Amino acid sequence: MNSARAPFDDVRARRAVSLAADLDALNSVVFNGEGEIPETLYPEGSPYFADIPLATSDKETAQQLFDELAAEGKPVSFTFMSYPTQETKAAAESLQAQLGAFDNVEVKVEVVDYAAATARAGSRDFDMVISSAITQDPDYALWTAFHGDSPGNFSGLDDPELNDALDAGRVAEGADERKAAYETAQKRLVDLVPGIWYTKAAPAVVYNENVHGVRMFTLGSPMPEEMWMTN
Repeated sequence: MNSARAPFDDVRARRAVSLAADLDALNSVVFNGEGEIPETLYPEGSPYFADIPLATSDKETAQQLFDELAAEGKPVSFTFMSYPTQETKAAAESLQAQLGAFDNVEVKVEVVDYAAATARAGSRDFDMVISSAITQDPDYALWTAFHGDSPGNFSGLDDPELNDALDAGRVAEGADERKAAYETAQKRLVDLVPGIWYTKAAPAVVYNENVHGVRMFTLGSPMPEEMWMTN
């Protein structure tokens, strides 16, 4: 959600949409129920795991927030900019249908080709769009996605506490200090509601049984210098 312009420059609008979203229903429509909904930013077992839920569903509170904003003359109306893929369009239309059950919120879906959508995302010329944040290791990816000084911060967030935590994590001298910084960052991301965390990617590499030492980084790219083969 683009926090740099209305309606999502008001955190109540972002929170209302997040609380109204039914992630299980979204998962069923988009991934036939086979997708993995992230419950926390980092999974258990990660050195950065913290038991900080990313999202909750609360339709009553969502409606209260929609009504509150409408009473102030700021009814929530936005356009979901969709890439031209079936998965993306299904996500956009599913959320549109879900929010149609609420008062004082209007959702439109705009399907845009890749070139135009990429350009508009980069210039923050959108209300809502599908994006991602890599979380295997916080730096540099988390900084890129959410720091106020980052050109890759499509959400437009510029929160001093979050910025400080992301900066502190980059220069921390020890594991405990780094974990504490990123725990603060996780708390702020939950409070700021930059978007709806609706699925977790599952990077994979297919290789033959005679290939060994396959390790992946970032979005699932194999590290060639670690691989070796047997005859």
